[in-house]
Amino acid sequence: MRSKKHSQKAANAYNIIISTIIGFIVIFLCIALFSFIMTKIDLNDSVISVLTSAGLCAGSYAGGYVASKRRRQNGLLMGLVTGLFMFAVIFIISYIFAGTAGGFSASSKLVMTLLCASIGGIVGVNMSGKKFRRK
Repeated sequence: MRSKKHSQKAANAYNIIISTIIGFIVIFLCIALFSFIMTKIDLNDSVISVLTSAGLCAGSYAGGYVASKRRRQNGLLMGLVTGLFMFAVIFIISYIFAGTAGGFSASSKLVMTLLCASIGGIVGVNMSGKKFRRK
């Protein structure tokens, strides 16, 4: 009985890690696309901030969606945990490389990440299909 519970926790952790990696891949692709667009069009700082926030929202949505799609239950919880893990990674990397991670920007990014990942989790658990299901 104990090994089954341990196995379930390990599977959930693996699921969160895989979902977070997929979310970061989506963020990277969005930022790369937006960077390409910015080479063609001159944009001001406020538009760049909106584009990076949109990339963060798209990535956290994808992470929450994949996490709940793989788990097939508790979509809101899976989305929240994935979003929290993604934010923690972003917070740590931001602190290491930029030296600043606090303030209004961090709190607004936390809210955006958790909200979009939660919505992705809810949508993922309620969508029909067999694409991401575990065997």
